[in-house]
Amino acid sequence: MWNKLTKELRDFGRYSHHALLFFCVATSAFGLILVYSANSYMGIGLRSWVVQLAATVMGLILAILMSRVDYSTLARFSPAAAVVAILLVVLTYTPLGLNVTGTDDTAWLGFPFGSDNPWITFQPSELLKVVFILTFARHLYAVREHIDHLPTFLLLCLHGAVPALLVFAQGDDGTALMFLIIFLCMLFAAGLRTWYWLVGATGLLAGLPLVWIYFLDEYKKARFLCLLPHLVDTYKMDAGWQQYNGIQALGSGQLTGVGFMEGGSPDVYSRNADFIFTVAGEEFGFLGALLVLVLIACVILAIWRAAMVARDSMGFYMCVGMLSYIGFQSIINIGMATRLLPVIGITLPFFSAGGSSAATLYLGIGLVLSVYYSSRAHTPNTIFTHRS
Repeated sequence: MWNKLTKELRDFGRYSHHALLFFCVATSAFGLILVYSANSYMGIGLRSWVVQLAATVMGLILAILMSRVDYSTLARFSPAAAVVAILLVVLTYTPLGLNVTGTDDTAWLGFPFGSDNPWITFQPSELLKVVFILTFARHLYAVREHIDHLPTFLLLCLHGAVPALLVFAQGDDGTALMFLIIFLCMLFAAGLRTWYWLVGATGLLAGLPLVWIYFLDEYKKARFLCLLPHLVDTYKMDAGWQQYNGIQALGSGQLTGVGFMEGGSPDVYSRNADFIFTVAGEEFGFLGALLVLVLIACVILAIWRAAMVARDSMGFYMCVGMLSYIGFQSIINIGMATRLLPVIGITLPFFSAGGSSAATLYLGIGLVLSVYYSSRAHTPNTIFTHRS
């Protein structure tokens, strides 16, 4: 037994993606610092922060354990994982579904089920994101030889539409958009023929006016209009209020910030979640905001490194899925906080408050660690490794 344990530790030290683990832990640590300060100002008890800390630690442990399971084995169990994740989302449509304070969609479950005062809440769509990456990577790998055939393409679209529409029906437009982005990035990585993209882009451009006219209410239209420079003053007390005050908080930090626990602009709503980036800028200044960007960039580059050594295309697709998840969700969230993009309720990975998002994000990191570990242990460490 001692020899086996020694071998496990030696293999972990030799093949694990230490850079990814280091940057994920460093990013989560800074995120926990920001959430602690934001929660304190908002009058949220320490219990919420402790839950997030516990969820992060639990997720990290699961990620390390997952790294020792070959990702092809994880993929074989993906249909069962998909059934569980979808059933959990469907439960949010029942009386068990919860609307968490500060949100406008019923997308949570409480534990114990049915309790009027649950001791913990869970957002199933966060788990569904990681499960979708796993199942879609397996699907793409299975059809890689004939991905350009129309029936194959339509089945891939159906695969992507199911989770996106389920979440969209909850009222969570931001998460539904993330499913679409992950779907498109993984399709692109799979080498879908160019004319599909041209047809899709043409259809999207043609449909945008119809979406604007028939599918967006006046408040959602205002969230776009308030981004226009000449309409900032018009909407700053309405649809643009949150972003206007977020910009003020960011600017007040100047170079080095007002100091830890010294921030707390009273007009920045959801400062511990969707607008956590403003806390970094206000309390730690430009340097703090820059540190957020650098840490996220390092995590993304570490995931790309794992993608480059993947022993087959399925592992590559998994890494691309997680890269697009973290990368684009970060871009959208920071774009919201800096008034470059409309507010659509998307959190900042590793930083925003939320135990379910922290734990499930690390499950996705576990997939990447598994790809890296399994590929390093069986193939040469080179970006020129042949992928089947």
